[in-house]
Amino acid sequence: MTGYFNIIGMSQSFGGIVALDDVSVSVDKGEVFGVIGPNGAGKTTLLNCICGVYAADRGQLQLDGADLTGKRPHRVAESGIARTFQHADFFADMPVIDFLLISRLQYQTTSLTACALGLPRARRTERAERGRAGEMLERFGLQDAGRSLLGSLPYGTRKLLDICRALMTEPSVLLMDEPTSGTAAADRDLLRRIVRDLRDDGLTTVLVDHDVAFITDVCDRLLAMNFGRPLAVGKPHEVLARPDVIESYVGLESAGS
Repeated sequence: MTGYFNIIGMSQSFGGIVALDDVSVSVDKGEVFGVIGPNGAGKTTLLNCICGVYAADRGQLQLDGADLTGKRPHRVAESGIARTFQHADFFADMPVIDFLLISRLQYQTTSLTACALGLPRARRTERAERGRAGEMLERFGLQDAGRSLLGSLPYGTRKLLDICRALMTEPSVLLMDEPTSGTAAADRDLLRRIVRDLRDDGLTTVLVDHDVAFITDVCDRLLAMNFGRPLAVGKPHEVLARPDVIESYVGLESAGS
C-alpha cells in the first residue's frame, strides 16, 4: 500500500469471536476517511487496534512510511496518532484547562524540581501551555468553558472538548469514535465545520459514526464493515448505494433522514 496511513491485513479475535477479519485500508494525507457499519461490525475494535489498546492478532500499521505495528498506546500517540472517545463521561471533577494540558505532557521539558520550586522557566512553560489551551478553546468557541469543571458542562460540549484535547497533541492522524453520538443538531453542525476546517489544515482523519448524513457530508471516502469484514471502500454515494451495505446496515435510510 502506498497511502499516507495504511492498515494492512488487520485481524483480531476475542475467545473465538472474530472482531476484525483481514481489514486493509489506505488513507491519503489530508483525507477524511469514514468507517460505517451496524453495531458489532468492528469499528471501535479497529480504532483500538490502531491505537495499541488491543494487540492485533495479525496485520500491520504504517504512518508516513514508519512501521507502528505492535507499538504500545503511548508510542503510537508519540508517533502522531490521536483519538477521541465515544463516551464523554471522563474526569468529571477536572477543570477544562487541566484536561487539555494533560495532552501536552509529552512536550514538557521542564523538570519536576523546577515545577515544584516555581522556577522562572517552569512558569514560562506553564503560561505558554495555558495560552495554547486558551487558543484551542477560542477556535472552537468554547473560551467561556475554560474555568469550568468537565462534569458541569453539557454532553455535547464535553464531546467537543475531547476533540480539543486530542488536537492539543498536534497529531498527524486524528481518529474520531462516534463524535455525533448523543449530540444535538447544533453540535453536529459545528462538528461538520470543524472536520472540514481540519481537512483544510491538512490533517488526516479517520471517523467512525452512525449518522449517515453527517458522515456523507464530511467524508471523502468510506469503508463499510459488517461482522469485522470489509464490505466496500469508495466514495460515500457509491458505498451507500451497494445492496450488501444496505442489507447489513439495518435502518440506513432512516438514519440518514
